[in-house]
Amino acid sequence: MASVTVVLKKNKALANGDYPLYLRITKNRKSVFESLGISVSESLWDDKNKRVKSKYPNSARVNHTIARKIAEANDKVLELDGKSGGVKQIKKELSQKVTGSFTVYFQEYLDGLLASGNAGTHKKCTSTLKKFKEYVGNRDISFEEFNLEFLKSYEKYLRSKGNSTNTVHANLKVFRMLFNKAVDEDVIQAHLNPFLKYKLKWDNVEKIFLTEEELTDFSNVATELGTTIDKHKDLFIFACYAAGIRISDLLQLKWENFDGESIKFFIYKTKNHLSIKLPVKALQILNKYKPASENPTGFIFPILKNDEDLSDPRVLLQRISSATAHANKNLKLLAKRAKITKNVTFHSSRHTFATRALSKGMAVTHASKLMGHSNLQVTMGYAKIVNKDLDEAMELLN
Repeated sequence: MASVTVVLKKNKALANGDYPLYLRITKNRKSVFESLGISVSESLWDDKNKRVKSKYPNSARVNHTIARKIAEANDKVLELDGKSGGVKQIKKELSQKVTGSFTVYFQEYLDGLLASGNAGTHKKCTSTLKKFKEYVGNRDISFEEFNLEFLKSYEKYLRSKGNSTNTVHANLKVFRMLFNKAVDEDVIQAHLNPFLKYKLKWDNVEKIFLTEEELTDFSNVATELGTTIDKHKDLFIFACYAAGIRISDLLQLKWENFDGESIKFFIYKTKNHLSIKLPVKALQILNKYKPASENPTGFIFPILKNDEDLSDPRVLLQRISSATAHANKNLKLLAKRAKITKNVTFHSSRHTFATRALSKGMAVTHASKLMGHSNLQVTMGYAKIVNKDLDEAMELLN
């Protein structure tokens, strides 16, 4: 009789260092693997009990999903016990609900995101699927039907709806990821992947950052102590000095993440661990919010509510999105008061840190690590900006 277990596929490491979870079905010393659509770091996987540990986001729901998948596989094993076909037939039976149907496979992926607590990616991909269903009229689309001709036709449709080149890129990037995933999981053969012959297009977007003088002017804008706009100004300036930390991470920073000179936390977007030693300017802002108690608790920046249950990833995402929108609105007011004509958003703090750091001589590799970039090429984009400014400065000597 076949056996079913869950394994961490260490030969399929993801960009963020996590590993995907697979069902391993073994019979007569032969094994096949079926993806669970869940990934986890090795430190948060309990291999003995085949569960994610309690520190894993939304661990109870994820463990329920794992248990359900194991039960489904065992049911199928019992159903097929004694029949011909071996483990490959069992895998085929388990995969039949998604094999051939791109639409259903997409939905299965979304379900996995929700189970893993990846609310941000789930929201983005849900929007992508909704747009796709509007195009096909909720019709079930097979992998074979989603060929190169279909892909080009869908791109034209997105453009006809007013989607920019980069919006089209963002949508089709999700489809490319799903096709690559389906090939890796043996759901489809590689020749069915239309993205092998299709190149995604991308328009370079200007990175908005503050110069040294503009950052000083922004910092000098008078705001009333304790007001929301004062807090938003502090958040922005803190990020400009503290490695361009994203607002999603800043809002969740708690006093236990601060050891007196550094902040240590898991990045909300990538789930990677990051430690940043704070420069003097950032420490001054942080100390402004430090309570008198010897061992303070709660959020460092008082934007999210300490007494609200934010354990549901979807609730947390909604609170972060709302707070980000409010902050961006106030940042535009602050920039106007500082007589800065640039379209400043909170992400500009990230660009500001990168250009300042590189122009002051920080190694690109160091800046990349501090900013939590998974790809050095992203950081190299800032180096090009700095080099361009240096070239223009040299032209003044002609």
